[in-house]
Amino acid sequence: MSVNRGKTLINLLIPSSLTEESPDPRIRTYKVGQIARAASIFRVDEIVIYKTKGLDDSKFISTVLRYAECPPYLRKKLFPMQDNLRFCGVIPPLRTPHHAVSDLLKNEEEYREGIVTKVGSDQSVWVDVGLDSPVLLKPPHGRQLHTGERISVRIFSRRPITVQLVDKRDIPLYWGYNVRIANTLHEELKDADGLRIATSRFGQMLDQATLSEIKNKTRDKVHFIFGSPSKGVESVLHDEGHNIKDSSDYVVNSIPDQGAATVRTEEAVYITLGLFNLVW
Repeated sequence: MSVNRGKTLINLLIPSSLTEESPDPRIRTYKVGQIARAASIFRVDEIVIYKTKGLDDSKFISTVLRYAECPPYLRKKLFPMQDNLRFCGVIPPLRTPHHAVSDLLKNEEEYREGIVTKVGSDQSVWVDVGLDSPVLLKPPHGRQLHTGERISVRIFSRRPITVQLVDKRDIPLYWGYNVRIANTLHEELKDADGLRIATSRFGQMLDQATLSEIKNKTRDKVHFIFGSPSKGVESVLHDEGHNIKDSSDYVVNSIPDQGAATVRTEEAVYITLGLFNLVW
C-alpha cells in the first residue's frame, strides 16, 4: 500500500483561510492535522496553500503540515519550540514509510530521512538518521551539503553503517509531501501542468462515467482544488477577477445530494481523493 502510483503526481490546493471557523488553537491544529493525514493516506506529493481574502493563516497551516510530515525522530532538531506547535500533540500520526524506524540489521535495503550534522574540511559528511550516533555519508555527494539540511538517504553498508544520498523521487515508496505557499489561486493554476480538478457543490456529479473519463485523461500530474469554509473555489477565483471554468479542466461535485448544509474542507479532501483512488 505504500508504493507510489507510478508517474502520476498529486497536488492538493487548499486555502489560507482553512482555519477561519476554528478560533481555538487546539482545534485549528487538529483540523490541519486531518489534511496531513488525508494527504498521506492518498499519497499526495505536494500541498499548496493559496492565499485568499480575509484570514491568511498560511504560516500556521504550513508549519503544522511540515511538522506532521517530518519523521518524529527529527522533529526536535528541525522544529524549535514555537506557539504554532503548542498543541502538536493532537496531530494524528501519519504512519508513512519514512516515519518508521526499523532494525537496520534486518532489512536488505532501507531508506531514511536524515539531518546533516557535520561537514568536515575533507568534505566528509555525517548524518543523523535516528540512531544513537550520526552515520557517515558515502561520497560522492553530487552537490554541496550544509549542516542542518534535511536529506534522503539509503543504507549503503552496515559494518560500519554508511548511507548514500538519494533523490526522494527515486525512492520506491511513498515518501511524504512537500508544502508550499502561493500568493493567489489563479497564479498557481494558470501555468500549472497536468489536469486541474476543482471541487464545487455546483459542479458536475462525480459519477462512474466522469471518473473514468478523468482517469483516461490523467497523465503526469493532477491538481485538486478545494475552497474555504466560507467561500467555494468559484468565489475565491471571482475575488481574484477570474472564473472557475477558465482556471480548471473539470469542476466536480464529489458529494451530490449532501445531507449537511456545508461540507468541511478536510471532509471534502477525504471523500474526493477516496473516489479517485478507486480508479487509479
